[in-house]
Amino acid sequence: MTSTPTGALTPPTTPAQPSRTAYVVLLASTTLGTLSSTIITSPINRIASGLGVGSREVVFAVAAFTLAMVVFAPMAGWLCERLGPRRFLIGSLGLMVLAGVGAALSPNLLTLVGMRALQGVACSAIPPAVQQTLAVFWAQNRARVMATWASAIGVGQALGPPLGGVVADLVGWRGVFVTHAALSGLLALLLWRSVPSVPAGRPPMHVSGMLTLVLGAGGIVGAMTAVGQGSPMRLTVVLVVLGILGVLLHLVLARRSSRALVPLSLFAERRYYRSTASAGTSMAILGIFIVATPLELGREFGLSPGRIGAITVALAASMALFAPLSSRLGERITPRRVLHLGLAVLVCTPLLLSLALTLDGSLLPLGVAFGVLSLSGCAIGSVQSVAALGVMRSPAATNGTALGIHNMVRFSGLAVGYAWVALTYPTGSLFLVFAGPAVLAAVTLALVLAGPPAEPQHQQLVQAAAVST
Repeated sequence: MTSTPTGALTPPTTPAQPSRTAYVVLLASTTLGTLSSTIITSPINRIASGLGVGSREVVFAVAAFTLAMVVFAPMAGWLCERLGPRRFLIGSLGLMVLAGVGAALSPNLLTLVGMRALQGVACSAIPPAVQQTLAVFWAQNRARVMATWASAIGVGQALGPPLGGVVADLVGWRGVFVTHAALSGLLALLLWRSVPSVPAGRPPMHVSGMLTLVLGAGGIVGAMTAVGQGSPMRLTVVLVVLGILGVLLHLVLARRSSRALVPLSLFAERRYYRSTASAGTSMAILGIFIVATPLELGREFGLSPGRIGAITVALAASMALFAPLSSRLGERITPRRVLHLGLAVLVCTPLLLSLALTLDGSLLPLGVAFGVLSLSGCAIGSVQSVAALGVMRSPAATNGTALGIHNMVRFSGLAVGYAWVALTYPTGSLFLVFAGPAVLAAVTLALVLAGPPAEPQHQQLVQAAAVST
């Protein structure tokens, strides 16, 4: 006889059907989460000027947000399950309002970095809360729901740069954070009024496991950020060592303890690790594009924040538009092949973008870059859509912390992208900046091509139940 895994997400037997408004509000929350990161990319040069810092230092204001999401993501997944997605998400949006106001009032870079980190902590609640709620109420249409969820990420990418650019042009860069705080408060109210509650679970808290996981993730991603900031090599080495020790200790504890946050067998399942690696890679490439491209357009072409946003919107708009189409394409040629095609495109487009931005003329480079960004967005949207579907079809979908770790890797991808730009952009070699994502996409493509396809979903569910026996 089998039993429900301890800490597994247990959907209600007959959940009340939410309204269409609830569905839209949940997707809007996903859009807001992405918007939190991208809304400052267009005015990034103006923020640097206003605070009296350079391009390398101001990237830390972007990276701090993602670093905080990475560190807090496993705990967010656990808390989301423990408190219930609706309650946890509304509380996190309230925290985001306070952090946004604090960022708008920041007198220096250190304060801004602290407020952005607090926003990152709040934002880490959004992916697991939305994914868990969608999985309960719209389980019968999971493929298209996850594709729409990935599209909502693209909408945030699309709206962030132009919205940030327009607001900065009209009222200054501080108004960008006030605008975001107002949107967060409005969404919290709409969630409270329209989204039904999902029953909270009783996941065990393996304290040593959670601490070592946070230590491992924070150390590794912190080291990447430190390298990008030109920190002393001694600090970077210490962070790397702490990160590696944290990961190893977590694996040892997870293997020996019956209270492990996530059974190791879930990590080794092919659909989970392929989807997680692909999601992290696509986010790393996205992070490089949305930071390096505005920096280059501002420095070499002298464009205003509004015009920068009008060009970089191509990346995110194509993500938003193509992600839903990728689910239909997956029905014809299988999601796995869509994933392969998306990663193959991402091997090529970073190098094409570096060439586009070095073309002669004033309009030709911008036009070609717009086209390359559009193609890249289609590929990123496809990879994100298939990766989200893959994780929700894996046995790990029943474990809140496993979903938190998946999102931790996604956020880590952004942190890696930001750190890579901070490290390589000051060298003046645009080819070096964009060669990194091309190599990363190639390695991930090799990983997902290796080995046979994942087992059918019904066999995975049987195996997951056997683990909990």
